[in-house]
Amino acid sequence: MQEIKRFYDVLYAVSPRTREILERLPEKIKMGTTEIRMRLGLPLAITVENETVFVRENGQTQFFVSKDLFTVTKDDLEESFKRLCNNSVFAHENELKNGYIVMKNGSRAGVCGNIFENGGFRDVSSINIRIAREIFGCANEIVRNYKGGGILIAGAPGSGKTTILRDLIRQLSNGAIGKPLRISVIDSRYEISGNSYGKNANDLGSNTDVLITEQKAIGIEIALRTMFPEIIAFDEIATVDELKKVSDSFYSGVNIITTAHIGNIDELKTRNVTNLLLRSGAISQIALLPRLHGGKIRLMDTKELFCEAYI
Repeated sequence: MQEIKRFYDVLYAVSPRTREILERLPEKIKMGTTEIRMRLGLPLAITVENETVFVRENGQTQFFVSKDLFTVTKDDLEESFKRLCNNSVFAHENELKNGYIVMKNGSRAGVCGNIFENGGFRDVSSINIRIAREIFGCANEIVRNYKGGGILIAGAPGSGKTTILRDLIRQLSNGAIGKPLRISVIDSRYEISGNSYGKNANDLGSNTDVLITEQKAIGIEIALRTMFPEIIAFDEIATVDELKKVSDSFYSGVNIITTAHIGNIDELKTRNVTNLLLRSGAISQIALLPRLHGGKIRLMDTKELFCEAYI
């Protein structure tokens, strides 16, 4: 099963002692795990269906803290950090400045510790591995109701925005609305495409081009000038520079699909970037995600958000 494979794919990055415990987890727990959290001197924790679960020494799990939980040691963290970096912290210097490391299969590990201005990093205090997932069909509701134009996928952290974005790209690229659409993906952390081509690459469809760059605004400009896409897709719109390039795309006749972190629907109007994005005309539809995977996606036209009922 794909979920089990992705769970095992990230275990290269944990200490042998930690891996031994994680391999004892029940298969159902492994399939549902989206995060593995290691904190110095604290219990090993995993996230399953958005809930924190602690791991016992015998590989069993529970929702409460007790004395028989597996405790993460300094050696566990240091060994895991070395494995994440492939024994070369320098090679991941730019990533670490932003608090993460891109893993081999497109998953991402957040890292906490002492970060210095020159990019040096030491005294790791916690590591959080977020397991990238592919769920074919999770964007079906959006595809069925797609009216053309731009789409903003909005939801709370952990609601599955990137997973749904990935499946939406794949379906539209493969012709789910009647014809294959040319899509350019701007991927800043390999979270959409995966960290390599071949066995670890995610399926983004047969009509998709991928640009890897940390500067999404620059990536949008390059795609617009050179790839002639019908859609430009990227994860997490966050800056005014990105918004300006989105506007350039809109006026060039290229649609945008992107995501945004929100706690509730009102934040779409109160956050500066999302408010300006929605008022720009570049986004025709909003897909509001439930907090838990598998819940119902709420679709609405952008104009509904600013009508009297939502003010």
